[in-house]
Amino acid sequence: MAAFRLFSISVVIGFALAAGFLLSFAPRLVAGPAARFLRSRFCRVGCMALGIRVETDGELPTGAPILLVANHISWTDVLALGSVAPIVFTARHDLAEWPILGGLAHRYGTLFVNRTRRRLIPETNRKMAQKMAEGEIVALFPEGTTGDGTRLRAFKSSHLASAHELLRQRDDLGAVAIAPTVVAYTRRNGLHLGRNGRAAVAWYGDLDFTPHLLDLVRSGPTRCRIRFLAPIWCTAQSDRKRIAREAAAAIRTAFASEVMEVATPTSAPYVLSPRQVV
Repeated sequence: MAAFRLFSISVVIGFALAAGFLLSFAPRLVAGPAARFLRSRFCRVGCMALGIRVETDGELPTGAPILLVANHISWTDVLALGSVAPIVFTARHDLAEWPILGGLAHRYGTLFVNRTRRRLIPETNRKMAQKMAEGEIVALFPEGTTGDGTRLRAFKSSHLASAHELLRQRDDLGAVAIAPTVVAYTRRNGLHLGRNGRAAVAWYGDLDFTPHLLDLVRSGPTRCRIRFLAPIWCTAQSDRKRIAREAAAAIRTAFASEVMEVATPTSAPYVLSPRQVV
């Protein structure tokens, strides 16, 4: 089974690279919608090949540009989220240099973020705003990196300013929908994942990619729960740090209920203080 999954994901990557290469020669009016369609299809097939079974709860908002804000556990988050909606992702700048994955990210419109160079943040925010103006759902991982699948890191608010940038560009828009979204890996082979099990699914820190991938394909089906929470409406007067705090609190509360598979608690087990928002 592991060999078959590795072969399957290799085929998916090969087709995605080939399709992306062909799209680079297509007219803009054709390439945009085609890339949006293919992103979702390849993400769905990729999840199937890796044995990731995605379940969703809730819906994305409608009637306004969307900035999706989610917790981050593994590179597979992109496949899981991309399988349920045509999303443009933001990624750390060094991903652009990675073999294969960097090429795929380039082909399908990923926006690269260099958080070590603060002077580049406004330009990245302008690119995010432009994508939202074009009708794309832009996904942001405010933690800036992946976690261990058990608790969330502090949220960074700098790229939430892309919503304000869009509102500055478009006088006809009253608000941008900030869509807090939970990603949680909860079961493997039908069994509940405890702390160690969630850490095994996660890809974080200095973990080598190859052993992580082999463990993923050798294991049984993994359930990924995606929950879309109530949107936070960002207007021209909204404070991005306040929005970051509200989004973080909502995601932490829902994330805890997902991994414990209990009803949503009335308060989050891990509290994000105002000092943790930067």
